[in-house]
Amino acid sequence: MNSPVLALTEAQYLSVTELNRLLNACLEMEFPLVRVEGEISSISRPASGHLYLSLKDESAQIKGVMWRGPATGLGFKIEPGIKVQCEGRPSVYQARGDLQIVISKMVPAGEGLLQKKFLELKAKLEREGLFDPTRKRKLPFLPKAIGVVTSSTGAVIRDIMVKLQERMPQIPVYLFPVRVQGEGSAVEIAEAVKLLGESGLVDVMIVGRGGGSLEDLWAFNEEVVVRAIFAARVPVISGVGHETDITLADYVADVRAPTPTAAAEMSVPKASELFARISELQTRIAQYDRWLQPLVQRVDELELRLLSQLASGVERQRLKLATLESRVGAIEPTKLIGIIRGKLALLESRLTRAVSKERIDALGSAVQRLSDRLQFRFSELLNSKIKRIEFLGGKLEAIGPRQVLARGYSMVATEGKAVRSSKELNIGQSLEITFFEGEALTTVTKVIP
Repeated sequence: MNSPVLALTEAQYLSVTELNRLLNACLEMEFPLVRVEGEISSISRPASGHLYLSLKDESAQIKGVMWRGPATGLGFKIEPGIKVQCEGRPSVYQARGDLQIVISKMVPAGEGLLQKKFLELKAKLEREGLFDPTRKRKLPFLPKAIGVVTSSTGAVIRDIMVKLQERMPQIPVYLFPVRVQGEGSAVEIAEAVKLLGESGLVDVMIVGRGGGSLEDLWAFNEEVVVRAIFAARVPVISGVGHETDITLADYVADVRAPTPTAAAEMSVPKASELFARISELQTRIAQYDRWLQPLVQRVDELELRLLSQLASGVERQRLKLATLESRVGAIEPTKLIGIIRGKLALLESRLTRAVSKERIDALGSAVQRLSDRLQFRFSELLNSKIKRIEFLGGKLEAIGPRQVLARGYSMVATEGKAVRSSKELNIGQSLEITFFEGEALTTVTKVIP
């Protein structure tokens, strides 16, 4: 078999399959093991259990595959965004000509560990309902004072103050200075949020800092800070990092701002815009005729329509009443009374004929004849049933056991149960024999099948 190098120099043209096979052999020969660190950008796990993923850094990416065996032994959850360190061998997937790494070992690296911790804490707090959108409060339209929890040095507090002075210089601002990075900073931020919310001095609060890496912003991912914002007495605006930076403080805050400067813009309206709006409303009120006259005209129109409908309704009722009066006047009371008296006399005569003595006697005779017929029919039916019962009783007596015993047969039983076969008997067993007249007791001495 020729080596990959010989195949490459001796063949004038290679097929695509040969080329991919040659490249794969060269990679395996020159790089039997590589170590690479990168961020997982995409991942899929089909039913086979294998892992297919992509690793990337700031300017490049490469595909990777991890077979089911090594993938089953991973001690952490793989998700997009986690930074990992991998060991494996480079390979060319010949079907598509893709360069990939066949990964044999993978561990979290650097910020990947923080990302894993971030996702686990996020899932826990989400289950507890800390990120529920229905509990988030609206910001006051015009707060009496604004609280700011951030570092007293740096560009963040300057940007916030400049923006607040630009929009609403009359509103007081209370700064609670804290460390926003490093050991112990999370506890300081949580305590500041609690105290400033309970002070009663402010009715809205900005919690923020400038941009940075995940590690730089980690204080705003600590559970103590998230729970403090959740329990704050006043609405909280989260302005942490840049627009692409997401922290758990953003999830729990009542409002998330993309930057600290944007948080300042959200906290108060712009004074010049308010004054312009007030001026516009004053102008509109002064020009009330422009919008009030159409309303007055509409009221007059409705009044005329109402009066017209009332007048037509009264006229209809008046005509209806006149019609009824004319109908009543056309009726003659004496004639009506005569008709009613004639009907009463007719009904009285019919009632008298219905209850006359002759009709009552005829009805009694008919009832008596019907009673006699029913009694006669019942006697015939009863005698027929009695004769039928006596006939059936005789037949039953003729086939009864007493008649069988009278013909010379006897009945054998043991313990009150009739014996039908000699197979039911045992030697020494007691038997009761019943004859037509009398009974006898005996014992089995021999059984003949």
